[in-house]
Amino acid sequence: MEFLTSSRKEVKSDLRVVILGVKGGVGKSTIGLLLAKELCERGKRVLFVDRDQMGYASWIAGIKGKGLIASIVDEQRSDYFTEIGVGKGRLTVLKFYGDGFRLKKDLEVINLDQRRRELFARLYGEVLRLGHDVVILDNKSSTFPWSEEISLELMTYLKMFPGTPSFRIFITDPFIFNIENTISFARRLNDKKTGGSLPMKVIEQIMLINMVPFTKLEEIRNLTVGRDLFASVKLIPYFDQLFEFTGSVDKLPRLQEIKDIADEIERVSYRSS
Repeated sequence: MEFLTSSRKEVKSDLRVVILGVKGGVGKSTIGLLLAKELCERGKRVLFVDRDQMGYASWIAGIKGKGLIASIVDEQRSDYFTEIGVGKGRLTVLKFYGDGFRLKKDLEVINLDQRRRELFARLYGEVLRLGHDVVILDNKSSTFPWSEEISLELMTYLKMFPGTPSFRIFITDPFIFNIENTISFARRLNDKKTGGSLPMKVIEQIMLINMVPFTKLEEIRNLTVGRDLFASVKLIPYFDQLFEFTGSVDKLPRLQEIKDIADEIERVSYRSS
């Protein structure tokens, strides 16, 4: 397997934007891509790391082959990342996992093989050295930072960019049961007994309630449960064109609600720099 090479000298990272949720099918990957596109339109260099084992975001970005981890395990070269010019910026999408239910076995192989672990660190490091201002991390449901599939990426990243702050976005659909479960999930992540010793700094977190029927917007907006946990609670109405979206990144719409989140990210990035 060959290594990437890069002549780009400026290597920095302002913020890790972590997409989280307790349920599949609520639009986490789509929201992540919408946000990545919006930040690129503003001139940002965005690295989108697809840590969801289904690889939907990678597929939208045109990556059809194996992800980084599967490529290393199978010792096969694969086009596991792509770069796309978007607006004034650049979007790099890395298919980190995305090869279905082989994930657990792949992690066992990587963790038991020092040579493969070193290869992973080198290859991921080469992608990171391409340069980015913001990294957006898409995840499968109910992902905890101390789990194997997350710590592999997290620890490697923080070795290159120690102290990079995190901005969490918890995404749910408008069903009350799922909103309550999302709040419980956020509370557990915030619990110092479970996550306080992790080497990361969370500077802000928000909740985004996605796919809200227009007839329910006011009702959901008036909910007060869990608001003490989040800097803000955003609502995105249900849009037919986004449900099971199959177009390319450049066909994604720009939504005011996503612009508001991008404003918030730029504000905290400036504050933490």
